[in-house]
Amino acid sequence: MRTVTGLFDDYDDASAAVSELERAGVPSSDISIVGSNADRRHGEDETKAAEGAGTGAGIGALVGGAGGLL
Repeated sequence: MRTVTGLFDDYDDASAAVSELERAGVPSSDISIVGSNADRRHGEDETKAAEGAGTGAGIGALVGGAGGLL
């Protein structure tokens, strides 16, 4: 398996590269895009993942502390 990495100045350029890869026969399931969302193109925090992570960390600390006391 080969890995190809590209760095793009904006989302539109990255999206165009993905389209070209798909036209060349690369399955979309083998393509990933990682971005900073600095231009707020995709909203503030649509997934609420940070809230879930904070809750999970709090529960983990509580359970770990209780286990340590035992």
